[in-house]
Amino acid sequence: MGQVEHNVAKMSRPSALVFFSIGAVVDFVFGLVRWHSILAGIVGIVCGLPLTGLLYLGFRASWNGDDDSGAQGS
Repeated sequence: MGQVEHNVAKMSRPSALVFFSIGAVVDFVFGLVRWHSILAGIVGIVCGLPLTGLLYLGFRASWNGDDDSGAQGS
């Protein structure tokens, strides 16, 4: 029987669904606390999606080890 290798770094990364769910909860709570309205919380979720998407892309690039800074590695 062959051995199965697992990449621990890839297994411990949160999926996109978890990342966006956490972002939606944070945006909802911010809207609810700031403007004291459930509707404001829902609007906060919708308005926060683009920033959450940018954060996800940035974190995904850092998880993959992509570096666009132009600095030379050692």
